[in-house]
Amino acid sequence: MNVPAKSQWTVSASSGDARAAIDDAYSTHWACAPGADSWLVIDLGQAATLGGIEIYWGRLFADVYTIESSLDGQAWSPLCATAYGEGGQNVFAFPPAEARYLRWRGANKSQDKGVEIVEINVYGPENAAKVLEPGRIAALGHGAVRIPTGESLTVDFGYVRSPLGVLVKWGADYGKHFSVHLSDDGETFREVGRIDTGNGDYDNFYWRITTSRYLRFSVHQASSPEGVVIEELKLRILNKDRMPIGQLERAAQAARADLYPQSLLARQLYWTVLGEWDHPEEALFDEYGNLEPQMGSAQIMPLLRLDGALHGAAGAEDLAQSLAEGSLPIPSVAWSQSGLALTSTALARGGAAFVEHRLSNPTSRHLSGSLVLALRPVQINPYWQHGGHAPVNAIEVEGRQIRVNGRPFAALSRAPDSLTVCDFDQGDVVSQIAQGPLPTGASLQSMSGLVSAAFEFAFELAPGDSTSVVVAAALREGVTLDAAVDFPSLKAATLSAWREKIGPRRISVGDLEVSDTVEAQTGLILVNATRHAFKPGPRNYDRVWIRDGSSQALALLYAGLIEEAKTYAAWYAERVYPNGMVPPILNPDGTVNRGYGSDIEFDAQGQLVDMVADIYRISGDQDFLRAVYEPVLRATRFIEELVARTNAIHEPESRFYGLLAPSISHEGYNKPTYSYWDDFFALSAYRNAAWLARELGDEATAAEMEAKGKDFAANLARSMRLTAERRGLGLVPASADRDDVDPTSTSIVFELLRVDDVLPAECIGPTYDMYREHLEVIRKPDFKGGFTPYEIRNLNAFVALGRLEDAYGLLTDSLSWRRPPGWRHWAEVTWGDPRVAEYIGDMPHTWIGAEFATVIRRMLVRENGDTLELLRAVPEDWWAGDGIALRELPTCFGMLNLTARRDGARVTVELSLSGKPPAAVTLRYAGAQRAEADGAACVIEDGLIRAPCFKRLVIE
Repeated sequence: MNVPAKSQWTVSASSGDARAAIDDAYSTHWACAPGADSWLVIDLGQAATLGGIEIYWGRLFADVYTIESSLDGQAWSPLCATAYGEGGQNVFAFPPAEARYLRWRGANKSQDKGVEIVEINVYGPENAAKVLEPGRIAALGHGAVRIPTGESLTVDFGYVRSPLGVLVKWGADYGKHFSVHLSDDGETFREVGRIDTGNGDYDNFYWRITTSRYLRFSVHQASSPEGVVIEELKLRILNKDRMPIGQLERAAQAARADLYPQSLLARQLYWTVLGEWDHPEEALFDEYGNLEPQMGSAQIMPLLRLDGALHGAAGAEDLAQSLAEGSLPIPSVAWSQSGLALTSTALARGGAAFVEHRLSNPTSRHLSGSLVLALRPVQINPYWQHGGHAPVNAIEVEGRQIRVNGRPFAALSRAPDSLTVCDFDQGDVVSQIAQGPLPTGASLQSMSGLVSAAFEFAFELAPGDSTSVVVAAALREGVTLDAAVDFPSLKAATLSAWREKIGPRRISVGDLEVSDTVEAQTGLILVNATRHAFKPGPRNYDRVWIRDGSSQALALLYAGLIEEAKTYAAWYAERVYPNGMVPPILNPDGTVNRGYGSDIEFDAQGQLVDMVADIYRISGDQDFLRAVYEPVLRATRFIEELVARTNAIHEPESRFYGLLAPSISHEGYNKPTYSYWDDFFALSAYRNAAWLARELGDEATAAEMEAKGKDFAANLARSMRLTAERRGLGLVPASADRDDVDPTSTSIVFELLRVDDVLPAECIGPTYDMYREHLEVIRKPDFKGGFTPYEIRNLNAFVALGRLEDAYGLLTDSLSWRRPPGWRHWAEVTWGDPRVAEYIGDMPHTWIGAEFATVIRRMLVRENGDTLELLRAVPEDWWAGDGIALRELPTCFGMLNLTARRDGARVTVELSLSGKPPAAVTLRYAGAQRAEADGAACVIEDGLIRAPCFKRLVIE
């Protein structure tokens, strides 16, 4: 029996209009209200033989759900299920089953969100995905399947699709060595993933964006002679084949590339954020001057019409990006065409994002044409970043006001000379106006989700003249939009407000790129932040991790924003569980985030304690310390519980004994692991808790924490040595169970934690030799892989180890990883090919930015007990021009002001501190022959100058 057409189906649900889930329209969705008992029932109209189901998800998806079948609507049987919902598209296949009714039942881990199902498709066995090996189709969501060692499971999608990865959930018998291959024709397969350290439970594969019809999962070694049991092989499929984003892509690929959002052409693009420090909302502004005012909204793209032809920024050879004063979060994009210059400058003010598009004529001839602003149903965040389509079903224009989907969207500084609003017809609005303006009505409604518009503004410019159009778009609800503003005055006021907020430039060196980039992180952290907390990104990472936030708090602390750091620490401390566990991820409103990683990231324990200690060292605020002291101790004591979980299953002689329980804190691990990263934070927590207790006169607690910290350090050092010896490569291990090496995670032992005494000393040098070899690989012009700029933290290790030339090389590399460099920030992932359409996490990624700002500060200023260490690592170009200037820099010794200038062979350092002076000061200057501090000779050893605290130091 064939599956009936959807016109014969009926549907009901626990809430919402469920018809949208079966209407064959991929621009609508069923929105289900939050709840633990969400359900949807489809009546196919008659019984049919089923073989597969596909679900296309909207923005909200179910973590865990089941689909059951029934012939009478009374007796139900399990059909397919997943416990690993991730959105996108789910593809299930199963042995042929007779059914008339289907019931979807959600069981989300988080009950505070609903779901959005765009479309459910049901297939008979002939049209569903197939498994070529007999008897193994149940693995695709129906039930457990056994596969002998040396055999495979091969999926035929039925046509060429875009697989992104797989998740395999193991039974009692699991794979120890297994791989995934793809094929276009079922004959020639290419490997896309391999794991040879499998240890059960589940494993993940992700690979770069590609297409294929066939996927083969092969088992090479198993934990049992009988092979493996796969409980679920979850296919990750890019869900754009029938979605509106696919239609937009096909239109863009058939047209002029520079006239369309570059993501539609599978080209990576980069963006920055607009926002206000006292509000959480953020707009995106991309490298071509396009604006996305709210999360998930449509974008506005500037184009030029000259001599009748349209031109876009993506086709310009002189495209450039910049920030106001080189570092403040007021970005600009500049490009030109046929002599005409267009500069788009963006800022946030009063709940709105303003963009001024200024046209200038620097030539000696008269120029005429028009500025075209195209409103497109595409997010700036690409589909491979969980963005893509921005549904637009209605546009209404009244004078200078624009409404999208019935809500205020944007305002224009003047009415356009020509207005075009259209639905999608093998192309969007730009294809309609390619040959010239095409005036239409001022409003249009459609259920396509692909309505677009173009606003055209004619200009005539004499030599030297300029004109502009300003767009104002709402960042949040309830904002009255008015774009008829004096933009230069608005920009000046916004710039002044930002300067007042962040204060004077704290760090200046002869390399302006470094100075600008350090200061830029302060503004970017504040833009990404909420009123109480720090987020690492504006879209994909619109959540609050203490891992990221503690680093950002330290960056703001070093930048003089001490109260902001204290506010975050106090806010997070209030949310420590009664048992002492620190929730690793919070939602922006302060509730616990129950998504991936919730409550299994145990570095959070140490990060809370260490953040409080850092803030107290600088601020000396005992009222703050008393307010957070109890949750800090609770968090530290919970470390014992985490160790007890490990010790309950491992003997004292094992290399696991005394470590924290497995977690996924380490960014590179996709399942719980005995990561030393967690243990480093735990050890630092014990030591900092002891110090904080002593600062408050709590000697009993201080002694308790010191003793526990000593035992923990001994177990950790022993474990690392055993693991290193087991591996036999003479390298510092990153975990106890994976036998892997990761210098970037190990580097935290030097800074920010200073627990390097637990490392096997003979392994340190070879480990960072290995990292230097990695740098040589990614520096090559033909490098096509990806890596994360978290590697910036290896600067701390190189400096601590005295490997200054390696440090300077990495510093140069890290600046080259900024994209675009004029916006002074990083994405979470950098690819050798800057235009490859691959996941980059989020940007600006202000955890990475914070790592950069704090490492530069430590290269210049570092407190070490009662010693102040200055100019520990200064590249030659930092001495250029006026040299080094540090202004109102918070330290443990009060506010520090310093100037260091070089005149020929003489260096003069002026230093002032507002607090208790250090017992000693050290300063490194290669080649120093003689030095006098306030007229007294200093001790010099291998370029390291030692002196009492001084006001003036002269080096020859």
